Amino acid sequence: MNKKTITGHFQLVLGKVQERLASMTGNAELQQAALRRQTDGKIMHAVGEAQDLIKRSLRHQRASM
Repeated sequence: MNKKTITGHFQLVLGKVQERLASMTGNAELQQAALRRQTDGKIMHAVGEAQDLIKRSLRHQRASM
């Protein structure tokens, strides 16, 4: 896990908490912001996982040479 993976997961969780708060208060604007934060978190998490996969693949490739 790298920093982007962890930050992305944190943003996703934070967005879910924010969405729940928005639904309890009935604030549509806050709910939209929460959904955007969740989407950003998912993207950042996926980018971090892709970077980890590439690094592992390169290490494996170097080791087999």
